[in-house]
Amino acid sequence: MRGGALFALLALAGCGSPEQPTAPQASETATPEASAAPIAPPTLTPIPQPTEDLSVLESRDCRTVAQAYVDAVARADFAFAARVWSDPVIDDARLGALFAGYKQPAIAISGIGEEGAAGSLYCTVSGTLSDAGDKAKPATKGEMVLKRVNDVPGATPEQLRWTLRSSTFVENMQRTG
Repeated sequence: MRGGALFALLALAGCGSPEQPTAPQASETATPEASAAPIAPPTLTPIPQPTEDLSVLESRDCRTVAQAYVDAVARADFAFAARVWSDPVIDDARLGALFAGYKQPAIAISGIGEEGAAGSLYCTVSGTLSDAGDKAKPATKGEMVLKRVNDVPGATPEQLRWTLRSSTFVENMQRTG
């Protein structure tokens, strides 16, 4: 008898209470908007544009440094472009403002010439500035002049790298130092 009572007790326990919740009916289902607190939209983090490898600025090849500048301008990476100038007055904000009239500035290099003078090397890069985002905008010709010290003993790494000294594209400016 004791086994039968135990069996009956277990059977009742497994049945649950008579007040078990039933599945909601279709008309009773709540929409997520009604049942949940308002959800804040996710904070979007801007995807950074690729930044040029800074080691390219140490290149002894003027064309490499000039092309790095042209590429940075084309992708609106004016922080990198300002590093080619290496002048505290010519920063990313200033370059961004100068190229603001272009949807996608594109400088095509057409010629490069190097010459030495009194321990320094000068590199003149000629080309054409156009707007790849606005084909109707007329192209303009211009030049960039880069300079570096020609392996003079005691020269600093900054003096040994090519830096922009002047440009007559849209910048039409010269380095201050």
